[in-house]
Amino acid sequence: MTKVLIIDDDADFVEANKIVLEAEGYDVSFAYDGDEGLKKIKEIKPDIVILDVMMKSKSEGFSLAQRISKDPALKNIPILMISAVQAKTGFHFDYNTDADYIPVDNFLEKPVSPEKLIAAVKALVH
Repeated sequence: MTKVLIIDDDADFVEANKIVLEAEGYDVSFAYDGDEGLKKIKEIKPDIVILDVMMKSKSEGFSLAQRISKDPALKNIPILMISAVQAKTGFHFDYNTDADYIPVDNFLEKPVSPEKLIAAVKALVH
């Protein structure tokens, strides 16, 4: 069973997407901030991480993505970043050209439909 770790401080977002992913057969764990998320990544070794940007700070997700990408034991875990950072801050980036700062495999702007979420996860883990 594919293991998914959602790291997001919005409990409603976590619960809604946990339900969607579990209905598709994924084993879903979650964390509500970057510190807890990093501990869970090391503990459960997920097949994919779904990561928010703005949690305890406006850039916590970016910092965590950098930490994951620099850790030899974790760097091959795909990261799907899902955030409202562009809508809330006006900060626009392209994960393809800004990979040094934002080492993620895909980025989706919140809100995300269940169909789009499942398609993005499947593209990164299959």
